[in-house]
Amino acid sequence: MISRWPVHPRPIPGEALTLWLHRIADEYGTTIDDLTFDIGYSLDRNTDLDLAPPEGLIEQLTIRTGVSTDHIRLMSISGYTPWLLDDIEPSSDAFSTYIRQLAVLLPERNLRRRTVDSWRAWVPTPAVRHYRACPHCVRDSTPPRPYLVTWSLPLMLSCPFHHCWLEHHDGPPGYYYAWRDPSSAPEPQRAAPAIRRMDDRTWQALTTGTVNLPRHCIHAGTWFRLLRTLIDELGATMSDCGAAQRLTREVWQRTGYPVRAGQAMWRPFETQTPQKQQRTLEAAANAMRLLENSHLTGLGREAALFLPEPDASIDPGKPQQTTTADSPGAAWKAFSDAVDAAVEEARQNPDSARQLFNLMTLYRRADDEHTQRVRTNFEELGIPLDYLSQ
Repeated sequence: MISRWPVHPRPIPGEALTLWLHRIADEYGTTIDDLTFDIGYSLDRNTDLDLAPPEGLIEQLTIRTGVSTDHIRLMSISGYTPWLLDDIEPSSDAFSTYIRQLAVLLPERNLRRRTVDSWRAWVPTPAVRHYRACPHCVRDSTPPRPYLVTWSLPLMLSCPFHHCWLEHHDGPPGYYYAWRDPSSAPEPQRAAPAIRRMDDRTWQALTTGTVNLPRHCIHAGTWFRLLRTLIDELGATMSDCGAAQRLTREVWQRTGYPVRAGQAMWRPFETQTPQKQQRTLEAAANAMRLLENSHLTGLGREAALFLPEPDASIDPGKPQQTTTADSPGAAWKAFSDAVDAAVEEARQNPDSARQLFNLMTLYRRADDEHTQRVRTNFEELGIPLDYLSQ
């Protein structure tokens, strides 16, 4: 009969499997490799226990600790399928299936299908994967220190317990080589209200399976896809957005970063640098705040999920004052803003410059007088003519 380990610390909410095993091994003065070998598993160095642990190992850990298999599965990313991601195995058609079902800022007609090879929602590619941790949690604990499984994903910016920024650290989960002395950990910096609100909803999705939005309670799976859709919209090119790009540009402007976090070419969020991922998540938090404060009107069907509760003081039986949003002046301003946005994008992005040039010279010859005038206009507007020859 297989006996239970006499000492096995209980896992903390959201804890990564590797850290829990580190804490158990620490009780016996051994390593994870020796601990798992003792129960019949010799781990390959490429095995990522926080991504997808072997099912047999999970069953053995349940026998040795009494912790349920469901609980142990939730200590790895694979335990959150199909809520957080559809499948732990990457595929080329997963991108459009996951992201193209919803629309927040952009109308659905602007969304085109994309094929991204070996794509998994939220799971960064090895080249850009990095670890983050809460400096407050580090200072309040002893080695091996707490580490949440979601901290290896570009999913949250703040700690759900202390509401301070997560900071980059060196080394594997729980060790924090650069923070061996807790006093050397960065001074905790409290995250902005919009970021805390977004991260609180993500944490609610991870821990309860639902998320409370202003008018609706939605399923966790809907929340993760809604957030990932918003992230994709904020990174959309001018050819995706058209005139609706004025909405995404306003979000980036209010966030204080370049449009699309400074990307010159479109790349999926999971392959972007940690800095661009962080900036995009900040922009997503601000977009939600603007939608909820009615400072921004999303054109997608799901934008209504962020609308505030209706004002109960308004008598629904009385006619309301009409807005001037549909007036000729408002329409002209919207058109002017869209043109300004297209020119600004063309100044920074060669693809956008060529798209705008082709639109302005449609059905014209290269030596046509109109075509030459468009080139002159581009030069006057500060759009590099070199972009047109790339």
